[in-house]
Amino acid sequence: MLPREGTILPMIVWINGAFGSGKTTAAGLLTKRLDGAKLFDPEYVGFMLMPFVESPTGDFQDLPLWRHLVIEAMTGLARQYRHPWVAPMSLINAAYRAEILGGIRGAGVEVHEFVLAVPEDRLRARIDTDQVEVKARRWRHDHVDQALTTFGSLTDATFIDGTQPPKEVAEAVLTRLRG
Repeated sequence: MLPREGTILPMIVWINGAFGSGKTTAAGLLTKRLDGAKLFDPEYVGFMLMPFVESPTGDFQDLPLWRHLVIEAMTGLARQYRHPWVAPMSLINAAYRAEILGGIRGAGVEVHEFVLAVPEDRLRARIDTDQVEVKARRWRHDHVDQALTTFGSLTDATFIDGTQPPKEVAEAVLTRLRG
């Protein structure tokens, strides 16, 4: 729920979902519609680390330092720059999701998590037709099963129909926030 008019509390809107589900697009549209919101993509923390720290798996999310820095960055942003923050980031590893979102909440920052739900056949078709992230195609396909398993077991997130057009996805998130 959004705070009442005139009250600004630290708040993060985490847009989760499988790779290729439309998180970044929806987050950008949501940021334009949510009064005072700013976008922060935790992927940039990974980009910052990769020249200095090698992940044995090639995935910066497997670095404990990445998860720690995401918690610190998101918490710091929410506390020091008191407007809504929108974070589009796939957290398909259940333990990492719990660590990051739990760490942010444990620091006293409100987190609203929305998972963009897209059926496997539609998700794979999107991945195949995406002309922007062509180089990530294999990566995305390789992680579909893990994403579907993780999100299929969640009971503490709000699910949004990710098959809708992006504007409708953003509107659905906004409606739930105002709820």
